[in-house]
Amino acid sequence: MRRIAGKLFLFLLTVVFTLTCLPCIGTAESSGVIREDEIEALFDAYLTENDLNPDLISVAYEYTATGERWYHQEDRWYYSASLYKVPLMMLLTEREYLGELTKDSDINGLPLETVEEEVLVNSNNPVAYSALLYVAQPDVCRKMFCRYADLPEEYYTWDYYGGSYFTARFMTDVMSTLYRNEERFPRMTDCLKRAQPGRYFRLKLDGRWEAAQKYGTYQDEDGTDWNHASGIIYTPHPFLLTVMTRYGGISENIIGDLAALFCDYTIRADGRLTALLSDTSAPETPQGSVDASRVPMAPASAEDEIRTTKAVQDRSENADGYEVSNPETLTPSGEADSFRGRQTVIAAALGIELVLAILLVALRRRHRRHRRHR
Repeated sequence: MRRIAGKLFLFLLTVVFTLTCLPCIGTAESSGVIREDEIEALFDAYLTENDLNPDLISVAYEYTATGERWYHQEDRWYYSASLYKVPLMMLLTEREYLGELTKDSDINGLPLETVEEEVLVNSNNPVAYSALLYVAQPDVCRKMFCRYADLPEEYYTWDYYGGSYFTARFMTDVMSTLYRNEERFPRMTDCLKRAQPGRYFRLKLDGRWEAAQKYGTYQDEDGTDWNHASGIIYTPHPFLLTVMTRYGGISENIIGDLAALFCDYTIRADGRLTALLSDTSAPETPQGSVDASRVPMAPASAEDEIRTTKAVQDRSENADGYEVSNPETLTPSGEADSFRGRQTVIAAALGIELVLAILLVALRRRHRRHRRHR
């Protein structure tokens, strides 16, 4: 009996491992819709054709239908210029969503709605800096910006905290959070859709697709030109794009060219996604929408909402570790979703194994009692 029970336990353990852990281990980072080699070839051809130095350009692209990303020099630090205005306004407008502010709340002399318009549509520097100081000191604000990205604490350097340097990966995480949690940041995407008409990402799109974008441009004392753009481009399945450069006058053309290149690639990816869904007999994702699994998560509870930005109001509290809203109420990127999914699978597998172990112990005790009574 004991041998039978032991073999049964090992058999069931193998089944559990096969059905749970192996799918988890074997989960592909790519669905096959976005193919890195294709993008690499297109990007390299563009650089070669235009005689561009790849070390002066960083790119982060996300196909929102699957959450897949493609990167080039994504962790290189660039002076953010006006890109910081996006996470800044996220901090303020999220407080409106939580009921702590209204669109008419006074932000150092201007209503919040006017501040949002000036900062995101007109990129007004004095208004943006005044709004920054309303929230906290600049370095503290940057610590708070981190909640909108799915990156470990050790990722951030002194350049980020002290100098407002961003990477393409960080900025795309921020845009991903905005895109997937739009209701938490009232009016922001509407403002970004009205920013810089005919320029940056819109320069080469010929009005084909709508774009919500923020640009950043700055020339420092040693003559280095920093020119960037980050945003959401609304192809049938929207994509996120961040382009950061250290080129001079041609930077805007580079940004516009890459927006057009990724638009064309995304349209081809949409066709591949439709074919993939058809082949697997899965329901096709409607044109112009996002896969249901990528819909922004609702806040976990009312208690989380109350906790969300208390530290913003109490600026004397632990400047090195501001408590901010529960990250679980946000959906920064597909990587976080995938990680939480793997945690759930592993926890379920361990629970099943524990139950089987208890059954095995019970069978052994029953076997011993049976032998004693023989």
